[in-house]
Amino acid sequence: MKKTCPECHKEFECKHSSECFCMKYTLSPEALKTLKEKYDNCLCEDCLKKYTQQDKE
Repeated sequence: MKKTCPECHKEFECKHSSECFCMKYTLSPEALKTLKEKYDNCLCEDCLKKYTQQDKE
């Protein structure tokens, strides 16, 4: 399914399954809470990576 990232507005493919790129990332509970409060849809892989990197800092 084609989606548009709510953060950067780039179009990306969301598979809505265990084969989707998002399944390879682990986010902290704090990052998940932030994403749920800020967005009502999926982020592209580049933007999602930013949230996983913030967890490590």
